[in-house]
Amino acid sequence: MEQKETLEAVETKEVTAESVDFQFETVLNEIYQDFKIMDEHVDAGLDARLKELLTHTENELTSEEYMKLMYMEGLKYEQQENKNAARFCAMRMLKIKECYENPKKKRPRFLDMIPYTIPEEMLEFIERYTDFLEDTYNFISKRLLLITAGLVVIILLIFILVLKLNFLMSLINAALIGLLNYILQKRRLPDMFQKNQTAAIEHYVEDDVLEFDRPVRYS
Repeated sequence: MEQKETLEAVETKEVTAESVDFQFETVLNEIYQDFKIMDEHVDAGLDARLKELLTHTENELTSEEYMKLMYMEGLKYEQQENKNAARFCAMRMLKIKECYENPKKKRPRFLDMIPYTIPEEMLEFIERYTDFLEDTYNFISKRLLLITAGLVVIILLIFILVLKLNFLMSLINAALIGLLNYILQKRRLPDMFQKNQTAAIEHYVEDDVLEFDRPVRYS
């Protein structure tokens, strides 16, 4: 009898969880469809429905759900002329986009990366607020190259004057060390810059959006 009651309780819990998932997905898609056809995205009622979804923490989000929520928040900030907050949303969406483009890229642990084709309107939003990144990366790469050249000269002098190695051997070793350092730093550059940039502008973003994003951002 006791085992039967336990089994029934487990089944009830599973049904309830499924209902919550279904309701969340349904409400999200309804709001998303409203956003796609609306010209005005700053609406108290719509914002309240969005906030309710943002605080939904019962189960792991899918990448599609995450992208839709961040996109809608970004559009809202854009219409509020809060460009830094909109850029924050776009840069967080860019991280997920990069995960789809590069299978080797580290995926967020608290996000279920399902097969998903990012809609054109989302791609346009991301591009609108992150198109400066390529020029920034190129500029920093040039500065990094100059720093690497200086590092090679310093290492070369150490090899010759301190370690008393011959010039050719010193030059080869210094060049290899400099090249390795340049490759490693350049590979880390996009992630480091995006991390610093989002940290610099996060205070423009509402707390509930930051809390929603925190498990994904820091996983």
